[in-house]
Amino acid sequence: MDSSKKEVKFHLCCGPSPLDGWVNVDMFDFGQEVVFDLTKEWDFAASGSVDRIFCKDGLEHLPSVEHFFRESARILRPGGVLEIWVAHFKNPSAYRVTHHHWFSWSYFDIYPEPHDDVKDLRILTNTIYIGRKSSALWRPIHWLANLNPKWWERLFYVSNIEATFQKQFPAELGRGGDCD
Repeated sequence: MDSSKKEVKFHLCCGPSPLDGWVNVDMFDFGQEVVFDLTKEWDFAASGSVDRIFCKDGLEHLPSVEHFFRESARILRPGGVLEIWVAHFKNPSAYRVTHHHWFSWSYFDIYPEPHDDVKDLRILTNTIYIGRKSSALWRPIHWLANLNPKWWERLFYVSNIEATFQKQFPAELGRGGDCD
């Protein structure tokens, strides 16, 4: 990306915690830049116009994960990044009445699979956390848990998942995303 061009960043499901330097979006008016229902077609950004999308503790509130990924892929430019944080299904807060989905590390492990509608997003990172990401106390446990997260989540507690995706350039489509 040209360093003189300002990065276009959207913080989706921002709630009452907007981020400075981002276009903050939520369906409820907390004083952020955009009030919008993400279950609709995202007309607040043009196709291929966004460099980064960040959504923390919001995806689980939406009725369609597929719609979220489809619209994210549409507005991201090739090379753009989508970062999501969700509660792991073992986290008691995952079962709030407003949540439509429960997530595991495996949910994002092989994205996209052949049957997924969105083919132009690729998983870059898929990380589980037991405590606060920034906590020095939890850092060794996070390291250990992510040596084999598929087994860790089956045997032990997990609080959150951080998954990062990148929009592929057209020449890269068709690579990766195989099922195991």
